[in-house]
Amino acid sequence: MARAAETRRCTTCGIALPSDYSFKCGACIKESPHFRKVYVFGDYCGTLKTAINLLKFERVRRLAAPLGELLCSLPIPRVDMLLPVPLSKKRLIQRGFNQSHLLCLGLSRKLSVPLEPALLIRSKDTAPQSTLSREVRLRNPRGAFSVAGSGRRPMPRRVVIVDDVMTTGATINECARVLVRAGVEEVHAAVLARTRPE
Repeated sequence: MARAAETRRCTTCGIALPSDYSFKCGACIKESPHFRKVYVFGDYCGTLKTAINLLKFERVRRLAAPLGELLCSLPIPRVDMLLPVPLSKKRLIQRGFNQSHLLCLGLSRKLSVPLEPALLIRSKDTAPQSTLSREVRLRNPRGAFSVAGSGRRPMPRRVVIVDDVMTTGATINECARVLVRAGVEEVHAAVLARTRPE
């Protein structure tokens, strides 16, 4: 899958910007998120959206490797650890796999960076973001994540959170918040697709 023509994106959250003269979106100007930068492969539309949905909802696991290769094309900085966004136990049992973990595998090999699927924990089950209004999506992940062994083991200095789709950014921001609170100095994120502005 070829990368779409480069879109001007917010230099922090990666959302597509309407103006060639913009560098940050209004939301990131108004309130800085807990992450440093989100690296985005493309917008959540067309073939990319179809492929992600086939992997995620139709369980076409063979798409995980080629989709993971797309993440490898991103200019991700040198970090100490890759962290997939965790699923709840219930959703993991229903789906049979965590798509974010599968996407991390190729990236971990290419960057020679360890993948740690157990550091971030989803401690509260939440409704799927795709089913909610924007207002509810912004609140939905609050308190849903924690860090394993927080306060009892040294934290990596710089990490990249990996996910398939970023909508409002609330999930990644909440993950970043608990990581920073646990002692991680710098949090980046890499996502396959970013939804367009509403």
